[in-house]
Amino acid sequence: METQLEKINAVECRVRVQIPWEEISPRFDKKLRELQGSARLPGFRPGKVPPHMVERMFGKNVRDELARDIVQETFQSAVSKHDKVPLTQPVLEEGTLTKGQTFTYAARFEVPPEIQAKDYTGVSVRRRPSKVDETKVDAQIKAKQDELTELRAIADGTERATHAGDTWTLDIEGKLGDVNVSRKDVRLEIGDATEYLPGLSKALEGTPLSAVGSTRTVNFLPTQERIRADLRDKEAVLTIGFRDVREKHVPNLDDEFARDSGEAESLEALRAKYADNVREEDQNEAERDARKRLVEALLERNNFEVAPSLVAREVAAQVDLFKRQLQQQGIKLNQTGMSEQQVASQMRPQALFNVKAFLLLDAIGKAEGLVVDEAEVDKELQNLAEEQGQNVDRLRATMEKNNQLLLLRAQIREEKILDFLMGKAEVTEAPDPAPEGASAESGSESAGDTGETATAT
Repeated sequence: METQLEKINAVECRVRVQIPWEEISPRFDKKLRELQGSARLPGFRPGKVPPHMVERMFGKNVRDELARDIVQETFQSAVSKHDKVPLTQPVLEEGTLTKGQTFTYAARFEVPPEIQAKDYTGVSVRRRPSKVDETKVDAQIKAKQDELTELRAIADGTERATHAGDTWTLDIEGKLGDVNVSRKDVRLEIGDATEYLPGLSKALEGTPLSAVGSTRTVNFLPTQERIRADLRDKEAVLTIGFRDVREKHVPNLDDEFARDSGEAESLEALRAKYADNVREEDQNEAERDARKRLVEALLERNNFEVAPSLVAREVAAQVDLFKRQLQQQGIKLNQTGMSEQQVASQMRPQALFNVKAFLLLDAIGKAEGLVVDEAEVDKELQNLAEEQGQNVDRLRATMEKNNQLLLLRAQIREEKILDFLMGKAEVTEAPDPAPEGASAESGSESAGDTGETATAT
């Protein structure tokens, strides 16, 4: 087998392969003999059709099939001779197999770009100082307060109507429009906006505690902006069985609360601890932002073409991740009002950046001889095992089985390369510039999202 490689452009090559007929002939003859044994032709007994007639009847199909087989069998070894790694299946440009002649085929394929990384040390990088966002500290305090909140039994003989914070245990039967509704052991907190059926909490406000053990029918129109579109303007008619009611006990934010948390002896110390957590998280985020700016600067200094197949794969991976994140929230893609093609279009710029960043960092890592040793992998596995409360050997076996160990090594190597680059960069500590049009006094940042709750019954 003789091969020649032609570089079409930075990310595409063409391989030409020649295989003498003498190497192909035995396979061709064998296929014809197999056909001769099963061929059926009027005037001839099964298996007795003359070879020349079998070849005349089936020769072209045999040659075409054999040509496809040979391309698939020889392509990988042909390109390996030229130290190329194909990213795509070969696209056959020529390759007609003719009896008695050398079989020649040409196929093009995509390859990773050859990157000679340059100017990757001494890069100026800005890293903002870490800060403590007091609203995040408040959120952690609130989360701990919610964690320590209890539902307590209401003293016998208490006579009052239920109010915000009281939690009923209910059995529900009935209809929402034409849709049957049937649930047992439903927990419903009065005043909770995340209720099972929007508007039910409001409908049960003022129910006396003495309703425990009884049933009653309620009619109400669900909260329209939080109900599925097909159920809007539909009245709910439900028979409610009141099984139990408890009142919420929210701990006061004081030193006793801090001690109950098991994390500090005073509220002041607990808040200081959470502030340290927030500062550390912000410091990590500031470092990630700086590293991204470093990579952006390196890509400006190192311009190269990327194989379309690599970008397409990354786009597909990003779309798949987005769909899985939606599924975890109980949302289907079509409920977002976007098609898969629209999501892919939005993901493409980030996918292109991801691919180019990976290729450039990989080239720098090779140039600097940066590799990952097993001690580094073992250390990271130990950290992961402790975080997840797992046995490290069992975790390693699971990750190896799922090919996640390869991904872990790649992540460790990428961080190692970025550590090297940040160590060689000219890093300056400076806050983020104020958004255009914002006043100098408004240095805070906020982010939020809104969306319609698609409640299903």
